[in-house]
Amino acid sequence: MDGFLVAAMAAVLLLIGVLLIVGSRALERAKSKLDLDSPGPWPAAALIVPVAGAASNLAANLRSLLTQDYPDYQVIFVTRDQSDLATRAIAALIPEHPRSRLILSGPASQCGQKNHNLLAGVQAAGEEPEILVFCDSTRLAHSNWLKGLVLPLVKGEAPVVSGYHHVLPQDGSFAAWGRAVTVSFLFLTKGIARCNQPWGGATAISRRLFEDLGVRDLWAHNVVDDVSLAMLLQEKGLRVVLASGESLMTPISGDTLATWGDWAIRQWIYLKFCLPGSWLALGLFFYLLSGLVLWAGVRIAAAAVSSAPISAWPEAAFLGALTGMAISLKDLHPQPPRLRTWLPAFYAAIFMGAWCHLCNWPMGEIHWRGISYRVGWKGRVLGISNK
Repeated sequence: MDGFLVAAMAAVLLLIGVLLIVGSRALERAKSKLDLDSPGPWPAAALIVPVAGAASNLAANLRSLLTQDYPDYQVIFVTRDQSDLATRAIAALIPEHPRSRLILSGPASQCGQKNHNLLAGVQAAGEEPEILVFCDSTRLAHSNWLKGLVLPLVKGEAPVVSGYHHVLPQDGSFAAWGRAVTVSFLFLTKGIARCNQPWGGATAISRRLFEDLGVRDLWAHNVVDDVSLAMLLQEKGLRVVLASGESLMTPISGDTLATWGDWAIRQWIYLKFCLPGSWLALGLFFYLLSGLVLWAGVRIAAAAVSSAPISAWPEAAFLGALTGMAISLKDLHPQPPRLRTWLPAFYAAIFMGAWCHLCNWPMGEIHWRGISYRVGWKGRVLGISNK
């Protein structure tokens, strides 16, 4: 048993170490690739932004999308209806920014509300834009973000480009930093070509490929946008390239263990329905990692209080190496906190990941913003009801 545990600890450290080294190097290369000199004519782009609710920083986020250093783009904001608080906030911004429009999509009946909003935005964009860009309303964008997202398409490096984000806790809460750790870990996977998937917060695709792949029909019956697109791209053998330049920033405040857990459960459950193989493999990894951390902690504590000699050096070496990797991950964050904040959040993120995956097993519905979606194979929506 001891030999098995040592081998398991070594394997886990090797996997995390490879992810950390390869992923961080790829992210640094992508960040430095943005050439502000135009590589040729920048194609017309439509930035489609589904919005729900009016968070305190909504106006700042939307203004950052409306003031991009890109020569030819329009912004189409899409809300469900007039009753959504975001509708009023967006209507107040539009007169200042003639390149923007507001579309009311109405309630979804066969797919996720976000998908329904995205498709309404695509319809409103018309045939002129050569590039479709899908973005969330909860991020702050650097002025060159759109160029960095579109640039690989302009250069012909890939058919689909995706960016990612960093979570910026505004109140220093433990749960917020736990979520920041989780997102930082996920960010590393974007730097590995085989692991990179489109992310709904920042994805660019040519209008022609969007139509040729049948994304419209896929989204019209699916519960999620990005993971279902990842599933489709895998089936077609198409890869996703990481965006150039700066990543998006997501300021958050007021996070609790409950809201962090709800967010993590949604991330897992989208994988469960659309990419069950990836869901299972990643879940088993988190079960193993959390089990090893727990075992190591118990073993070290037992060695410290036992009167009989107990050797716990493999466990101590494992936790020491894992802690070193946690510190390396912290250095990748744009606004890293003190170690006394980051390290507890790092270890909490491991157990939160395992727990939320465990919660996924019996779930056949997805709940989001007051709506319940009954979901079938490959994320197809089987029924919708208001909670």
